[in-house]
Amino acid sequence: MAMVNAQIEDATAASVVASLRRLSFTYPNGTEALDGLSLDIPEGSVLGVCGPSGCGKSSLLALLAGIRRPTAGEIVWSDDPAVREGRAPRHPLSMVFQKDTLLPWATIDANVRLFHTLNKSRRAEADEIVSELLELAGLTAFKDAYPYRLSGGMRRRAAFISALAAQPRLLLLDEPFSSLDEPTRVAIHQDVFDILRRLRTTVVLVTHDLAEAASLCDEIVILTHRPASIATRHRVPFGAERVMMELREQTEFLELYGRLWHDLSRQIQRGPTESKGVDDR
Repeated sequence: MAMVNAQIEDATAASVVASLRRLSFTYPNGTEALDGLSLDIPEGSVLGVCGPSGCGKSSLLALLAGIRRPTAGEIVWSDDPAVREGRAPRHPLSMVFQKDTLLPWATIDANVRLFHTLNKSRRAEADEIVSELLELAGLTAFKDAYPYRLSGGMRRRAAFISALAAQPRLLLLDEPFSSLDEPTRVAIHQDVFDILRRLRTTVVLVTHDLAEAASLCDEIVILTHRPASIATRHRVPFGAERVMMELREQTEFLELYGRLWHDLSRQIQRGPTESKGVDDR
């Protein structure tokens, strides 16, 4: 019987936000999306998830978000370290979607502080958090503007920090920058990376953009065709200090991109009926 949101009693698991244990999911119409997927999400890390189109990446995010329940296996969440340290618990998770979800009738400031507006117990800290996030995203001068007045890149930044305003333990990103042109996307990558490192946010990023994954992530998993399991895992060696415009010119980056593309193309060519395996790299 599937279990979701089970608690880890052992304090040694505090470095892991969540553990996916042989997670499987089948839609009511019989479509199998995930098959025995096992994965840890380390605290403070950015985990990239890539795979063939339609392989189950969004289904994985839906399970993490609690929108769907697994057919088999479990998601085991660790205790919040803030609670053990006597501080207020962090919000469990936030999500940034592919499409723009900013409230069009609200200013950027109002959008970013929406979580605190709806949560009376957290309003006292809103001004400091919102002010810091607007500054980090370069949007302080536009805090009183409405979303339609901003460029696509600025709206994406606003949506991103709106999700971070809740200070979530886990941030889910579902193709959040795919609608932007390449130069704008690379520029946003730098801002996003710097903010995530500053706030030590734990992230699961689903993306089709292998360069984006290599730029932002600490580890990248390539999924098989549906029903998805993990085909290969890649550690990203670039550390906590990255300059995006320079990173993409480095030999190490190009080599990682090549390995990612090789493994992804293999899964695309194999199709859903081929055998599966896991390879750590």
